Amino acid sequence: MRFREAIILAGVCALFASCGEERRAAEQDDVIETEARNGADVWLRATDRTEPALWLAQREAGGAVGVREPAVERIRAALLSAQPHFLESDRMLANRTAQVGQMLAADGHAEDFAQLINSLVEVAVTAGQKQTYGEVCQHYYNLRHSGVEREDALRMLAARYRTQKQFR
Repeated sequence: MRFREAIILAGVCALFASCGEERRAAEQDDVIETEARNGADVWLRATDRTEPALWLAQREAGGAVGVREPAVERIRAALLSAQPHFLESDRMLANRTAQVGQMLAADGHAEDFAQLINSLVEVAVTAGQKQTYGEVCQHYYNLRHSGVEREDALRMLAARYRTQKQFR
């Protein structure tokens, strides 16, 4: 057997040997509850079974929150209203909201997560087409971080995204 064929055969064998490891890792992740993970940089993963609204409400509260509490209901409604206007899943919207919320809080501009989502939905609505939530969040954070007040930042973003309607 030539050297090249031996390398290819070894690679194929390694590939087959690793089959199933990803599934076992995913099954292990399912057992680990999101709340039990350590650290502030833990995000809601695709394998987590926690509802995004509940997870986000728990992140905002800094601890356990009941499934039917008003904070969860408000976030659930905000995520539902975001679906027609953003490309990302509820899980990704929750992750990005938590990230931006954390960054805003570090700047001294803590915001209610449901209100943040709803405000950014209003910005996306002005564009008249689906947006990338992460991009809208980043633009909003950049404005807030540079010292622009909340309402002014939202007005500026709405004006910016409104121009997209002209070019459709």
